[in-house]
Amino acid sequence: MVLDALARLAEERVGHRFKGLPPDAADLTVGELAAQRRNLFTDGFTTPVLALSAERLEHNLAALETYAERHGLAFAPHGKTSMAPQLFHRQIERGAWGITLAVPHQVRVAREFGVERVFLANELVDAAALRWIAAEQDADPAFRFVCYVDSVRGVELMDTALAGASRPVDVVVELAAGEGARTGARTEAECAAVADA
Repeated sequence: MVLDALARLAEERVGHRFKGLPPDAADLTVGELAAQRRNLFTDGFTTPVLALSAERLEHNLAALETYAERHGLAFAPHGKTSMAPQLFHRQIERGAWGITLAVPHQVRVAREFGVERVFLANELVDAAALRWIAAEQDADPAFRFVCYVDSVRGVELMDTALAGASRPVDVVVELAAGEGARTGARTEAECAAVADA
Protein backbone atom coordinates (compact mmCIF):
# COMPACT_ATOMS: atom_id res chain seq x y z
CA MET A 1 0.00 0.00 0.00
CA VAL A 2 2.80 2.44 0.91
CA LEU A 3 4.74 1.52 -2.23
CA ASP A 4 1.57 2.09 -4.27
CA ALA A 5 1.13 5.54 -2.72
CA LEU A 6 4.76 6.41 -3.47
CA ALA A 7 4.46 5.12 -7.06
CA ARG A 8 1.31 7.19 -7.61
CA LEU A 9 3.34 10.37 -6.96
CA ALA A 10 5.05 9.88 -10.34
CA GLU A 11 1.62 9.72 -12.00
CA GLU A 12 0.45 13.12 -10.73
CA ARG A 13 0.03 15.80 -13.35
CA VAL A 14 2.20 18.90 -13.02
CA GLY A 15 0.19 22.07 -12.52
CA HIS A 16 -0.18 25.18 -10.41
CA ARG A 17 0.17 23.21 -7.15
CA PHE A 18 3.79 22.32 -7.97
CA LYS A 19 6.19 24.97 -6.70
CA GLY A 20 9.18 25.74 -8.88
CA LEU A 21 8.41 23.42 -11.79
CA PRO A 22 8.53 24.82 -15.34
CA PRO A 23 5.21 26.32 -16.44
CA ASP A 24 5.57 24.60 -19.82
CA ALA A 25 5.57 21.24 -18.03
CA ALA A 26 1.87 21.63 -17.18
CA ASP A 27 -0.06 18.44 -17.86
CA LEU A 28 3.01 16.21 -17.94
CA THR A 29 3.15 13.65 -15.18
CA VAL A 30 5.89 14.04 -12.60
CA GLY A 31 7.43 10.85 -14.00
CA GLU A 32 7.38 12.20 -17.56
CA LEU A 33 9.00 15.46 -16.47
CA ALA A 34 11.68 13.59 -14.48
CA ALA A 35 12.42 11.40 -17.51
CA GLN A 36 13.18 14.54 -19.57
CA ARG A 37 16.10 15.27 -17.21
CA ARG A 38 15.81 19.01 -17.76
CA ASN A 39 18.60 21.33 -16.70
CA LEU A 40 17.73 22.99 -13.38
CA PHE A 41 19.28 26.29 -14.46
CA THR A 42 18.27 26.66 -18.10
CA ASP A 43 15.08 24.67 -18.67
CA GLY A 44 12.37 26.78 -17.05
CA PHE A 45 12.47 25.99 -13.34
CA THR A 46 11.48 28.93 -11.13
CA THR A 47 13.04 29.73 -7.77
CA PRO A 48 13.13 28.74 -5.05
CA VAL A 49 13.72 25.10 -5.95
CA LEU A 50 14.96 22.40 -3.59
CA ALA A 51 17.57 20.32 -5.42
CA LEU A 52 19.35 17.25 -4.10
CA SER A 53 22.52 15.61 -5.30
CA ALA A 54 21.96 11.84 -5.54
CA GLU A 55 25.58 11.15 -4.56
CA ARG A 56 25.54 13.49 -1.56
CA LEU A 57 22.14 12.23 -0.48
CA GLU A 58 23.40 8.64 -0.49
CA HIS A 59 26.51 9.72 1.44
CA ASN A 60 24.37 11.51 4.04
CA LEU A 61 21.99 8.57 4.40
CA ALA A 62 24.94 6.24 4.99
CA ALA A 63 26.50 8.69 7.48
CA LEU A 64 23.19 8.97 9.37
CA GLU A 65 22.86 5.20 9.53
CA THR A 66 26.45 4.63 10.67
CA TYR A 67 26.46 7.42 13.26
CA ALA A 68 23.12 6.48 14.81
CA GLU A 69 24.05 2.81 14.89
CA ARG A 70 27.51 3.43 16.37
CA HIS A 71 26.13 5.65 19.15
CA GLY A 72 22.86 3.79 19.80
CA LEU A 73 20.76 6.80 18.85
CA ALA A 74 17.11 7.02 17.85
CA PHE A 75 17.27 9.75 15.22
CA ALA A 76 14.30 11.48 13.56
CA PRO A 77 15.54 13.73 10.74
CA HIS A 78 13.52 16.81 9.86
CA GLY A 79 11.11 16.25 7.00
CA LYS A 80 9.54 19.71 6.92
CA THR A 81 11.93 21.16 4.35
CA SER A 82 11.67 18.50 1.67
CA MET A 83 8.21 17.11 2.47
CA ALA A 84 9.31 14.26 0.22
CA PRO A 85 7.75 10.91 1.21
CA GLN A 86 10.33 9.08 -0.90
CA LEU A 87 13.11 10.66 1.17
CA PHE A 88 11.25 9.88 4.43
CA HIS A 89 11.25 6.19 3.50
CA ARG A 90 14.88 6.15 2.45
CA GLN A 91 15.84 7.72 5.80
CA ILE A 92 13.75 5.18 7.72
CA GLU A 93 15.22 2.31 5.69
CA ARG A 94 18.67 3.58 6.68
CA GLY A 95 17.94 3.52 10.41
CA ALA A 96 16.00 6.68 11.24
CA TRP A 97 13.57 6.09 14.13
CA GLY A 98 10.97 8.26 12.41
CA ILE A 99 10.53 11.71 10.87
CA THR A 100 10.42 15.10 12.60
CA LEU A 101 7.76 17.49 11.35
CA ALA A 102 6.59 20.96 12.33
CA VAL A 103 2.80 21.20 11.87
CA PRO A 104 -0.18 18.81 11.91
CA HIS A 105 -0.73 19.01 8.13
CA GLN A 106 2.77 17.64 7.60
CA VAL A 107 1.93 14.74 9.92
CA ARG A 108 -1.10 14.00 7.72
CA VAL A 109 1.15 13.86 4.66
CA ALA A 110 3.58 11.51 6.42
CA ARG A 111 0.74 9.26 7.54
CA GLU A 112 -0.68 9.17 4.00
CA PHE A 113 2.62 7.61 2.97
CA GLY A 114 2.85 5.12 5.82
CA VAL A 115 5.28 6.83 8.21
CA GLU A 116 4.71 5.06 11.53
CA ARG A 117 6.75 7.28 13.86
CA VAL A 118 6.53 11.06 13.97
CA PHE A 119 8.11 13.60 16.28
CA LEU A 120 6.30 16.94 16.07
CA ALA A 121 8.79 19.67 16.97
CA ASN A 122 6.05 21.87 18.41
CA GLU A 123 3.51 21.89 21.18
CA LEU A 124 0.18 20.67 19.79
CA VAL A 125 -2.85 22.27 21.45
CA ASP A 126 -5.20 22.43 18.45
CA ALA A 127 -8.21 20.32 19.47
CA ALA A 128 -9.12 19.20 15.94
CA ALA A 129 -5.54 18.11 15.19
CA LEU A 130 -5.28 16.27 18.51
CA ARG A 131 -8.52 14.39 17.85
CA TRP A 132 -7.19 13.41 14.41
CA ILE A 133 -3.94 12.15 16.02
CA ALA A 134 -5.99 10.14 18.54
CA ALA A 135 -8.03 8.61 15.71
CA GLU A 136 -4.83 7.71 13.83
CA GLN A 137 -3.45 6.04 16.96
CA ASP A 138 -6.70 4.08 17.39
CA ALA A 139 -6.70 2.99 13.74
CA ASP A 140 -3.03 1.97 13.70
CA PRO A 141 -1.53 0.49 16.90
CA ALA A 142 1.94 0.77 15.31
CA PHE A 143 1.63 4.56 14.93
CA ARG A 144 3.79 6.43 17.44
CA PHE A 145 3.40 10.19 17.81
CA VAL A 146 5.49 12.37 20.11
CA CYS A 147 5.32 16.15 20.49
CA TYR A 148 6.72 18.91 22.66
CA VAL A 149 4.87 20.44 25.56
CA ASP A 150 6.24 23.46 27.40
CA SER A 151 3.53 24.60 29.78
CA VAL A 152 1.01 23.23 32.25
CA ARG A 153 -1.66 25.09 30.26
CA GLY A 154 -0.59 23.22 27.15
CA VAL A 155 -1.00 19.90 28.97
CA GLU A 156 -4.47 20.99 30.13
CA LEU A 157 -5.52 21.89 26.58
CA MET A 158 -4.22 18.54 25.32
CA ASP A 159 -6.05 16.65 28.09
CA THR A 160 -9.32 18.41 27.24
CA ALA A 161 -9.01 17.69 23.51
CA LEU A 162 -8.03 14.06 24.12
CA ALA A 163 -10.76 13.27 26.67
CA GLY A 164 -11.95 9.74 25.96
CA ALA A 165 -8.99 8.84 23.73
CA SER A 166 -7.88 5.23 24.14
CA ARG A 167 -4.14 6.06 23.97
CA PRO A 168 -2.31 9.04 25.39
CA VAL A 169 -0.21 11.28 23.20
CA ASP A 170 3.44 10.97 24.16
CA VAL A 171 5.14 14.25 25.01
CA VAL A 172 8.62 15.57 25.67
CA VAL A 173 9.04 18.61 27.91
CA GLU A 174 10.63 21.31 25.78
CA LEU A 175 13.33 23.31 27.52
CA ALA A 176 13.95 26.96 26.63
CA ALA A 177 17.17 27.39 24.68
CA GLY A 178 18.63 30.35 26.56
CA GLU A 179 17.50 33.86 27.43
CA GLY A 180 14.74 35.19 25.20
CA ALA A 181 13.97 31.77 23.72
CA ARG A 182 10.77 31.64 21.69
CA THR A 183 9.45 28.46 23.30
CA GLY A 184 10.18 26.05 26.11
CA ALA A 185 9.86 25.90 29.87
CA ARG A 186 12.13 28.55 31.38
CA THR A 187 13.07 27.25 34.82
CA GLU A 188 13.73 23.93 36.51
CA ALA A 189 10.53 24.44 38.54
CA GLU A 190 8.50 25.02 35.34
CA CYS A 191 10.00 21.90 33.79
CA ALA A 192 9.06 19.83 36.85
CA ALA A 193 5.51 21.26 36.87
CA VAL A 194 5.03 20.46 33.18
CA ALA A 195 6.41 16.93 33.66
CA ASP A 196 4.10 16.39 36.65
CA ALA A 197 1.12 17.62 34.65
